[in-house]
Amino acid sequence: MTPGTRNTNPPEGDMKNVEARHDRRSRKVEQILVAACDLFLEYGFDAVTMDMVTRGSGVSKATLYVHFANKEALFEAVLTDEAKRVTDTIWLSDVEVDDVPTALRRVAGNFIDIFTASRCVQLWRAAIGAVPRFPGIGRVVFEAGPVVVTERLARFFTLADEKGLLDVPNPPLAARQFVSIVRGDLDVRGMLSLELPPKAEIEEQIEEGIALFLARYERCDGMSRRS
Repeated sequence: MTPGTRNTNPPEGDMKNVEARHDRRSRKVEQILVAACDLFLEYGFDAVTMDMVTRGSGVSKATLYVHFANKEALFEAVLTDEAKRVTDTIWLSDVEVDDVPTALRRVAGNFIDIFTASRCVQLWRAAIGAVPRFPGIGRVVFEAGPVVVTERLARFFTLADEKGLLDVPNPPLAARQFVSIVRGDLDVRGMLSLELPPKAEIEEQIEEGIALFLARYERCDGMSRRS
């Protein structure tokens, strides 16, 4: 260190203490989010109280309010956390752009599996139920979930276009179209507690959806359809 200058870096021991406090904070937040999510799933937004979350998470009320000012903030955090988990599951890091049909098949299968799971459907219902009183929650869910999925798909289609595998003039539009095609009415069935089609029918819906999508966006003998 240059004479006369001040060392602003914390000592090594202090750094370890900071990291330990951060780890403890992360564990506490995780405990709270897990307990709150289970409660919202079981009872819905209206019936859950912060006292219930305190008991379920095993943290003090003071600790709970340090991290979340009220139930609405906690619900937002739960939805954001779950949305990140869902989008990470749908879009795995090892999806390869060089094999477009296989990549789309994998993403579509993950998407359908997640969005027809009872956990996701219940949280979706809870979010919709809270929107009339807390409109901001709707945007939180939309931006943390559907928007992230379509943005990742759009980037994938951009890369496939640059590699000459697809001809996609508007990747964001293509991403929304792909999600709509493979999803069909499965999300509506889930929201209304209707029986889902047999697995074979869902798989056929995915395959036919991919075929329809590629019929529009796959390059024809290496030639672009753009005028």
